[in-house]
This record gives sequence, C-alpha cells and structure tokens, in this order.
Amino acid sequence: MEKPGRPLGLSLAILISVVLFSLLPIGQVIFVLSLQRQFESIEFLEGGGAVGGSLQVSQTNLIVPVILGILFLLIAILAWRGRPPQIRFVFVAAVIIVTLVTIALSTAGVAQPADVSQGIDSGMQLTSSLMSARVLVSVLVALYVIWYVNRGPARAFFRGHYLQN
Repeated sequence: MEKPGRPLGLSLAILISVVLFSLLPIGQVIFVLSLQRQFESIEFLEGGGAVGGSLQVSQTNLIVPVILGILFLLIAILAWRGRPPQIRFVFVAAVIIVTLVTIALSTAGVAQPADVSQGIDSGMQLTSSLMSARVLVSVLVALYVIWYVNRGPARAFFRGHYLQN
C-alpha cells in the first residue's frame, strides 16, 4: 500500500499560515526595531533644526509575536513532514491560538486612546483599517486551515495510509 502524498490544499494551508502567522509578525518586529533605531540616531542640530522622534511600542507587542512566530514555524515544519501523526491536532490548535492572540493584540492596539502629547497622527485611521483587515484575514486563513486539515486526503497524509473500504 502506497503512502499518501501531501495534498495541494494542505500545502497551501501550511504555506499561507506560515507567511501570515510566522513571517509577517517577525518581519513587522524587525521593521519596528529598525525604525526605532533610525529614530534614536537622529540628533538635534545646533540651530534647533532637525528633531528626532520616538517610537513608543511596548516590549510585549514585540516579544510575543516573535516567540509565537518561531513556535508556529516549528510546528508548521512538523506538519509539512506529516510526522508524528498527532501533529495535525497540534497544528490546528496552534492556528487557533495564534489567531486568537492576533485578534487580541490587534484589538488592543486599536482600542488604545491616542496620546495627544505625541501629536496628532493622520495614520491612525490607516492603522485601524490595517488591523481590522489583519483580523479578517487571520480568521479566514484559520477557517481554511481547520477545514482542509480535517478533509480526508489531509487526514490520510497525516495518518500515513489510506483507510480500507
């Protein structure tokens, strides 16, 4: 009896979830840290010219996405291999947990009142829209992953064999 191959839909589910739940958050943290370093390097001119800025981001909003992104990447690698067979349940649980954390961090970021001492920012509406879109995409990807991982071909791949008729 031949071993079932990885279905295309499962490959897409794993790759899309890795991009959304691992690469994107880690990339965003790298971007924020490089932007923060750039702000810190700006100095005041002697004549009172150029003024630096400060990027106020909590450490939790930087550490949590990186840790979750790395853990999710490890789980996705095991799901890609299909071994051990229980990785199917771990992968689905990881997708659900990361989606819930993404929703919590996104809604907390949007719900925080604007700090008037930092000035009025015209990008706040854009940030709110992007966070709402991120929540929507995260939920849609999570639903697709949960649906496809529980289909017959994906279950056979994780099981390592087809069921007898």
